[in-house]
Amino acid sequence: MNMYSRDEFDAIPESPRRQGVHRTRGETSVEGGGQSGRGLRWILAAGLIALVIGALAFFVLPRLGLSGTTAAASSSQKPTSGAPSAAPSSSAPSQAASSAAPPPSAKTTAPPAADKTLEVGVYNATATGGLGTRAATAARSAGWAVSTVGNWGGAPVSASVVYYKTAAQADSAKALAADLGIATVQEAPALGLPLAVVVGPGFGG
Repeated sequence: MNMYSRDEFDAIPESPRRQGVHRTRGETSVEGGGQSGRGLRWILAAGLIALVIGALAFFVLPRLGLSGTTAAASSSQKPTSGAPSAAPSSSAPSQAASSAAPPPSAKTTAPPAADKTLEVGVYNATATGGLGTRAATAARSAGWAVSTVGNWGGAPVSASVVYYKTAAQADSAKALAADLGIATVQEAPALGLPLAVVVGPGFGG
């Protein structure tokens, strides 16, 4: 049996209702939840904007930079129409010099002027018979006008020689000696003919 008198605390309703609100540490109020939701939306929007800017910087800007670089390179490689080319000016002097200077093979010594109409006497100064005739035949074959063939009656010679009477016949005497393979040419003012071939030892013509 209860010793105390009944009061309002003893009247317990059959369906008790919650009196007051008890919040735990992790719970937020309805008003606070709305403000935090709006903040989260702003954060997500800022993240999307940053993502779009990053994508533009990664994909679009490199293409723009590449096209600008190639355009600059192509414009720098394209020659200007007003600038003269240095190749023709540098090659022109060398071409002129090469055309002016004859090749070394073209520089040949002109043969001495020979008058083959001059009378030629051929004389054998050796003991070999017919050697003078052989020399005369070779001279006639070369176009010389051989008028006399005989034995040499002058001073003995050690080798074949071609004599000429005056300096005017010097070139003709050299040409006659070249045709007969004779190395010695001498002037003889007392010679009766313009040219005389004296066949000496070792004649191979």
